[in-house]
Amino acid sequence: MTLHQLRVLAKVAEVQSFTEAAKALGLTQPSVSSLIQGLVDELKYELFERHGIKISLTPEGAVFVRRARDALAIIDGAAEEIDEIHGLRKGRLAVGGSPIPAASFLPHAVQEFKKTHPGVQVVLKIQSNSSLERELLDRDLDLALVSLPPHSPLLRSELYIEEQIVAIAPPFHPLAKKRAVNLRMLAKEPLIASDSGIQTRDMVEQRFAQKGVPFVPAIQVSAAIGARDAIRNAVASGLGIGFIAHCHVASDVETGRVKILNVPELNLKRIIYIVTHKTRQTSPLVKAFKDFLQANKEAD
Repeated sequence: MTLHQLRVLAKVAEVQSFTEAAKALGLTQPSVSSLIQGLVDELKYELFERHGIKISLTPEGAVFVRRARDALAIIDGAAEEIDEIHGLRKGRLAVGGSPIPAASFLPHAVQEFKKTHPGVQVVLKIQSNSSLERELLDRDLDLALVSLPPHSPLLRSELYIEEQIVAIAPPFHPLAKKRAVNLRMLAKEPLIASDSGIQTRDMVEQRFAQKGVPFVPAIQVSAAIGARDAIRNAVASGLGIGFIAHCHVASDVETGRVKILNVPELNLKRIIYIVTHKTRQTSPLVKAFKDFLQANKEAD
């Protein structure tokens, strides 16, 4: 039993003629008769009965035609929905984000994507890197933006953004006037950092340790109160030296609130990855969102 047979059956039932159905479908009358006979042989009962030169549905045929039309409507509806997904007019996209992209560009990117595709439902989940990896493996997420490459070989990661971690000082600070600064010089100043366990803080602390320089923050900012903005404001107020991703402080540098120090020994980059499941076919929505992220990378 094929969809083609069901469509032919529905047309024959509609026009009550094998000949007229053949004309409407662009088939020969013997082809139509053969397709209907194939259904009869498979179902083991007659679908039509003849009244001279006319035909009508048998009681069994009436039941089957009704169900066939229901099935065709469902299939045609599914095809229309698929076309809408390919046209990015409909569908559901589940996006995950670890705390770092979630605290900066990701919510805005999702909101802008929804404006561009109002018929698409976009769900955003903010979780740890490990939780996002599990959800990708369970296929509860279509893609995720994370700050660490995934552990599972079933997941594919693509580098999205490399963010330079910089040391910032108030513009009037003595170190701001130097052409280059080393970590030992920074260690003598009041340092402003987020809690341990936050990636930027941990990377900076590890780099100090690698150089044999103690890292003892004078001010430690909790992530719960918005560490990024708190560090920027504390540095701009002259409370000490802070460490932050370049993208988060670019506007402050432009307005002269803070100055980026040249610290060759720091040389740290924070990377954001786009992660998807290797064996999952890339849907038009996932591709569209990835393209959107790439196109808006500079704006992020």
